[in-house]
Amino acid sequence: MIGTTEAVRREVVVDVPPARAFELFTAEMTSWWPAKHHIGSAPIAEIVIEPRTGGRWFTRHEDGTETSTGVVTAWEPPSRLVVTWQIAADWKFHDDFVTTVEVTFQPEGDDRTRVRLEHRDLDAFGADAAAMRETFEGPEAWNGTLQAYAAVANA
Repeated sequence: MIGTTEAVRREVVVDVPPARAFELFTAEMTSWWPAKHHIGSAPIAEIVIEPRTGGRWFTRHEDGTETSTGVVTAWEPPSRLVVTWQIAADWKFHDDFVTTVEVTFQPEGDDRTRVRLEHRDLDAFGADAAAMRETFEGPEAWNGTLQAYAAVANA
C-alpha cells in the first residue's frame, strides 16, 4: 500500500559539529526532551536510546518503571539515526504498531549542523492518521521538541 498521509518534517540548525549534535540527540535526550512528553504514570527520570541497530528507545520513570517508545533501525553516527515510534493514537506503546522517525545531521560549516527530522509511515494510524499528523505538526510536538533540543545545543 502506498502511503497517503504526508510525513511530518522539521529541522533546526545548531551551533555544534555533527558528532556533538548526534551525541546530544541520542545520548543526552533527557536534557532536552519536554518533561510532559511521556506515556508513563510517573515523571521522566531518563530517556534512553541504546546506541546500536536493534537497540531500544525507552523512558525510565522516577518510580522505576519503563515505557517503550520504539527501537533503533539505523545507527549511523554522526550522520543518521532511524527509530520506530510505536506509540499509537491511544498514546500507548504497541508491539504491532510502527511509524518511523528518521533524523539526519548535516554539516553547515565547521561548527554548525542542520538537524532534519522526518516522522513518516503515518498511515499506520489508520482512521486517526490525519488527526495524528495534525498533532505532530502542532507547535508543542516535533517543532517544540526540536526547539528544546536546539536551545540546549546552542547554550
